Amino acid sequence: MRGLPGEVKSWIYNFFYNEHAIAYLKIDARLCIAAKGGNVEHYGLSSLRIGKPVVDQLELMEGLLPCPELPYHMPMMELPSGRVADLHLFADDACVWLLFLDATAERENRQRLQQKAYEMTLLQERERQLNEKLQSTNEALRKSQEELSREYQRAETLLLNILPAPIAARLKARERIADNHAEVSVLFADIVGFTERARSVGAVATLAILNYFFKAADRLSERYGCEKIKTIGDSVMVVAGLPAARSDHAEALAHYALELRKAAKRERFAGEPLRLRIGIHSGPIVAGVIGKRRFAYDLWGDTVNLAARIQKSAEPDEILISDATHKLLGPKFACDPLAETELRGTGRVQMWRLPA
Repeated sequence: MRGLPGEVKSWIYNFFYNEHAIAYLKIDARLCIAAKGGNVEHYGLSSLRIGKPVVDQLELMEGLLPCPELPYHMPMMELPSGRVADLHLFADDACVWLLFLDATAERENRQRLQQKAYEMTLLQERERQLNEKLQSTNEALRKSQEELSREYQRAETLLLNILPAPIAARLKARERIADNHAEVSVLFADIVGFTERARSVGAVATLAILNYFFKAADRLSERYGCEKIKTIGDSVMVVAGLPAARSDHAEALAHYALELRKAAKRERFAGEPLRLRIGIHSGPIVAGVIGKRRFAYDLWGDTVNLAARIQKSAEPDEILISDATHKLLGPKFACDPLAETELRGTGRVQMWRLPA
């Protein structure tokens, strides 16, 4: 072993002194095993016979000897014993030394690392899938929240189309809506000859004229601070002075009536100008919300009944007001007095005509 490199000698001495799993074969010029030593049992080399060709006894050496370039290293070789070793070939005069350095632990460690890497890859893939699912869920949740928000806004808009904003707020707070209002003005208006004209023009034209009329009523309600309470066929009911009280409720509703009549005259129905009959009366009323699923905000009382009867007695394009409303208007509106008129269920009533 004189010609072995110091590193090889160190490996061999390390085996003898520390009983590490190192074994060696000495191969002569005839490529036969000249000697063996170290922990040959560890590598399953005990059966190798001295003086016999090494290739015949170790298949892994076939093609490696004679090795043109030494030293030569073959890492992680699988041996017949099932062990894994790093093989090192070194030249020593006319001999070749073959060293077996156990790499089983290294292989197992490498396999563990590979397994860990594989498991990590699986975890990363699972994490990616979960992230994609989470993103998909978040996106679905975002869309649901947006849709819910849109539905909420739509419901809010519909609610405000049905109820005055303060009444809607009280209703959402689960408050029972039943209010007495000491002084308001109530208006009724309908389209003259609606039923007869609707028969002649058909459904599409009829709906178009109603849409025009009710939109004008809504627009003017916003302008003059009135509340459109409801529509009944071709008739509209509007009130001023609630839900918040105001001293000029009669004046606001008088302006409203004049502008509504002007808006109607700008449209034609069945070839003729659209004409309205309008009646206004002022006094106390009861207001509240009725119903549960299809609730409605409505008004009750003699004031409402009389306003409806005054409207029925009006002529086409005529705005009639009660004596109570006329007194509230004062000198701002030059009204024409009418003779007392007998109204069903009410008796004789003093009315006034509101001119253009």
